Amino acid sequence: MSHFLLSKSSRLIFRSSLTHPHLLHHRGSISLSRTISTSSSSTDVPADNPSSEFLSNLPAVLEKARVDGGIPGMSVAIMHKGELVFAQGFGKRNFKDPFTRETVSYIASVTKAFTATAIGELVAEGKVDWDTTPVSEYLPEFQLKDPILTSQLTFADMLSHRTPVPPIELAWFRSKEATRTHITQLRHLDLPSSKLSPTVNYSNIIYAVAGEAAANVTGMSYQELIKVKLFEPLGLKSAGLSQLEMAKQPDFAMPYDAATFEDARNGIHEEGYIDEIPMAYAPAADIYMNVMDLAKWGRIILKEGELDGKQVLNKESIQETLKPHNIENLLQRRRDFAPTMGYGFGWMLDSYKGRTIIQHSGCYAGYCSNLAFYPDDDLVIAHLTNIYITGLPTKLPYYIADGLLDLPKTTDWINEVIPKTTQETYNMFAMARNSDLPDRIEGGPRRHKLIDYVGDYIHPVLGKITVTLQEDDNNGGVLHMKIRTLESKLDHYHYESFKGYLNDFAVKGNILSTFQTCSKGNVDAIHVAFMGSDPMPFMKMDKIPEL
Repeated sequence: MSHFLLSKSSRLIFRSSLTHPHLLHHRGSISLSRTISTSSSSTDVPADNPSSEFLSNLPAVLEKARVDGGIPGMSVAIMHKGELVFAQGFGKRNFKDPFTRETVSYIASVTKAFTATAIGELVAEGKVDWDTTPVSEYLPEFQLKDPILTSQLTFADMLSHRTPVPPIELAWFRSKEATRTHITQLRHLDLPSSKLSPTVNYSNIIYAVAGEAAANVTGMSYQELIKVKLFEPLGLKSAGLSQLEMAKQPDFAMPYDAATFEDARNGIHEEGYIDEIPMAYAPAADIYMNVMDLAKWGRIILKEGELDGKQVLNKESIQETLKPHNIENLLQRRRDFAPTMGYGFGWMLDSYKGRTIIQHSGCYAGYCSNLAFYPDDDLVIAHLTNIYITGLPTKLPYYIADGLLDLPKTTDWINEVIPKTTQETYNMFAMARNSDLPDRIEGGPRRHKLIDYVGDYIHPVLGKITVTLQEDDNNGGVLHMKIRTLESKLDHYHYESFKGYLNDFAVKGNILSTFQTCSKGNVDAIHVAFMGSDPMPFMKMDKIPEL
């Protein structure tokens, strides 16, 4: 296959991080002190409220969960029946400063609901529609190899992840090309199917198409569209787009990662970068804000577009985003949950102990967030963290519901489930990063001089790979590969295959590169398998016409 298709675990690894070229990479230890900053806390519940005891104990519970979960810093906000009953920060936002309730952090894929809601406003204005007009009419640059499929895909298909477009985030990773340039290249992408997916086929790329199409209709950029349609009318004063803009704020969170769960729990974290390169798929994951604005946003959606008693967003459009338009392909469901999980437009739809719960998480480049609300109970839980691997944000809404809504206690979320799922995720990442290579054939010689492998190799969708020969005192030289900002040394494995390892805060894992020769015996292509993915073919640029 000529498309870039990662295994599930590989996709998770890739989503985990993006990097910054100018900030130093280093490891350090963030203090995991259990001291809680009172300047960053808020628990505004009358003492005679039945939930007051639960909320008064919550800071200690959350701080323990943070430490036990290996989280450098985080913030949690809870709105119940229209009141902000809890908002507090824990731990550190960097190596020295506290993570407060004012700290802005990347919300990653929680961005998707903003994109869908902004499109809903355009639907209400009669500028676009959900499921009648193909998106290619709003954005002519969007064309797939299959013209019939192109002519069918609507906003509803894209926002509910019904398209068959495979995950090709690596093709857009840290690219300085304009988003619409990447969208134009999708016409060269081989698809695994020409049919709509019967279950969620999660795609950041397709959300980028939807966001750019909406922006094109208005004559604005995507960033302007979100600010004008949502941030400004809703008063989300801490909200913005791009890591570079986030880093200009006086109180922002740096991203972190850890090699193992044990390292994380011991406070040994690697600090990542703030990326100066604009995100090519911003409509999928590029928004930042503080936890109080995130909770405020959740309450506005819970109230179907109402803010302070006024209808600020179109009610019918909000309702449409909260309807199930697709289903998640889940192997099994735990007790207390619905048999299936639905997906709306940027929202996951479920039930917990008979209560409807609507939520979406976001994990990206050293950040993890979650926004959940129980519409029938008027309860909103917002959570920001500055580490990617953590089970706390997605499980905390269940613990909060058990306590605030006095539900039967059937699961120990804090002490059992969250540590277990976090450990399992670290294990999965370790396996993916060290994915198995084919058995090495000892003594399998290469057929060419190292200099013959040197050159630029191109794929019409995935971009360019550059192979260079650098000096090496031991064997007269060593090959290096570069994919935009990702670099790796290539060690001979066997025959025409070379082993490498990408060791970047954003992307870590084995790569196996196999060179191909033409009928004349010259190197004319390279096939790259990243972390166990199917090999991706790149043709040598002097062997093909200029694209």
